[in-house]
Amino acid sequence: MPEIIDLKRPGLERGAREVLGEHLRQPAWFLTLLGLMTLVLYSGTLSFEFIWDDWPQIVNNPIIRNWSQLPRAFGSDLWYHVARHQIYYRPLFVVWSMLNYTLFRLKPWGWHLGAILLHIAASGSVFWLARKLTLEYWTAAAAALIFALHPVHIEPVAWISAASDTMVALFVALAFAAFLNGREHTRRHRFFWSVASLLFVACALLTKEMAVTFSLLVGIYAWLCPAEKKSWGPRLMGAVREALPFALLTFTYVLLRVHALHHVTGQTDQGRCIADVFRTLPMVMAFYLKKLLLPAGLTGLYYTPYISHFTIRHVLEPALALAACAIGLWYWNRRQGHSTVAFAGLWILVCLVPALYLRNFGDGDFVRDRYVCLSSIGFSILVAVAFRNLPSVQRISARTVQAAAVLTLCSGYIVASLSQQVYWANDLLVLTRGQALYPGNPYTMLGLAAEYSSRGANDEAIRLTEEVARQHPEYGNVPLALAESYIRAGKLEQGRAWLDQVLATGGDYASSETGMAALIGLYGRLGDFDRAFSYCDAVMAKEPELYTALYNCGNVHLMKGEYRQAEDLLGRAIAVNPDSAEPKYYFGRALIGEGKPGEAGTYLRAAVKEDSSVWTYHYWLGWALEQGGNVDAARSEYQTALQLNQGSSEARARLASLTTR
Repeated sequence: MPEIIDLKRPGLERGAREVLGEHLRQPAWFLTLLGLMTLVLYSGTLSFEFIWDDWPQIVNNPIIRNWSQLPRAFGSDLWYHVARHQIYYRPLFVVWSMLNYTLFRLKPWGWHLGAILLHIAASGSVFWLARKLTLEYWTAAAAALIFALHPVHIEPVAWISAASDTMVALFVALAFAAFLNGREHTRRHRFFWSVASLLFVACALLTKEMAVTFSLLVGIYAWLCPAEKKSWGPRLMGAVREALPFALLTFTYVLLRVHALHHVTGQTDQGRCIADVFRTLPMVMAFYLKKLLLPAGLTGLYYTPYISHFTIRHVLEPALALAACAIGLWYWNRRQGHSTVAFAGLWILVCLVPALYLRNFGDGDFVRDRYVCLSSIGFSILVAVAFRNLPSVQRISARTVQAAAVLTLCSGYIVASLSQQVYWANDLLVLTRGQALYPGNPYTMLGLAAEYSSRGANDEAIRLTEEVARQHPEYGNVPLALAESYIRAGKLEQGRAWLDQVLATGGDYASSETGMAALIGLYGRLGDFDRAFSYCDAVMAKEPELYTALYNCGNVHLMKGEYRQAEDLLGRAIAVNPDSAEPKYYFGRALIGEGKPGEAGTYLRAAVKEDSSVWTYHYWLGWALEQGGNVDAARSEYQTALQLNQGSSEARARLASLTTR
């Protein structure tokens, strides 16, 4: 009789583990598994919408829609069309956006897929970097796994506009790994790897400003790990010599940036003294450290205002916590006998330096998860090294203890990420999450007010906006928010008064392309068509394919009864943003105005297909169907409109008319 094989026998279990270990020991297998885990973890974001800055940076960005605009991407500010005081020079991120637009147009799932793939690539680059830092295979694998799954990366993965932070982390990790690879080779191959490292650094600099500290990282590493043991003087000169090419490249980047942004009227928060900055810095740095250690309560809308006077809780305690961490890392590094711990700890600090220039931010707007993306590489390496040093426990081997620690941590990361990434699905969720965690944030309150206003909850929008005006009278966006809230609510005189105040205070709002486009819509609602059309002429002369300008100008012509002009502009808006319901709806309304119910029904039906939750879409589709003689279909649409808005007297009247007929 053949022997019955017991699959639970220890020998077979060990054999399966050995086979799995042998496969994962191969980088190709490990990185494939790492990529699949990351893709599954963030697969839910594929259903997320464009949110927050995605609208001006993607939907309303004329540059990304045509590759002929590529030179312009390298010669202008990322947000040139939004406000003249912005200082974001990120041409390579614009190129990435152009590629996404070419592949996916304005379908959010494609852009979200691109952000996930960037994060997978960055995680793989962390593995290579860790190996080049002489970490053994499984420690490097743990570092890459921790980086891939850490919830602090939800923001740059789930929010498309923050993907630049993932890109810069990818390029910096590749650049430093290439630099280390060049150090290992003879002169013949060293030149190739040095050039590769410089190219990666150039890509990082052209992606986001966080890469400006790269030469400092090189100098620190060359000091900690000199090619030859020397006294401090030659050792310092050697570190400077290795960092110099990267410093010169950074200086070249600064010159290019100054040339590209010559028109920018740089703006920083000058309303606070330097003492406020120094009192606030420990709190900000400790806040980042806390989010790395305990990634709970994550949001894109933290509120961390200036510390205006010394307190134990807000100044002394964070400073002592940071000092304790520094001492602990120093002691740990001494015990290790090599400089990996020291370098990884300094990596965290050095890569965070650009985000610690607090005067470049508004009061309270100091902390964002995305700013720590690059620093988290050093954190991931530190945690992996710490786990590698865990000892055995009773009869459990050290290797088993270490593997269990990594799996436990990563399991916690997965749970924390899945439970918190959902808050990035749409604008309303982002804002309500921020309001729940930091209710005093004026930016969140105004954003939430605008969201309520767009959904028809005008009274709540006005209440929130007025509350910000009372609590934060110094906040510059309040007059505009009040103007928008009152006008949307139909309180036109109050809205006009606040709008006049906005324009009287100056600033670059009325001169920026998106600002003028917004004014077109506001003046159209006020019935001031002449002024609305003057802004139409001005913005079209600068950016004839700006989506919001086309959309708002088309709507103003529709309000005035100029249907042919409305059709032309709204048709161009549809071409720019073919997946949006709003321009199709208003285009259908324009066709109804011209007496073309059949054609109108096509566009109104498309609008309903894009978004079936808007009662007016169903109402006007019913109107078009009724005019075309399709009474039964019209009745169905009127009934749906009435279900969505039970207070609609228009839908009720049309239904009654059809019943009578």
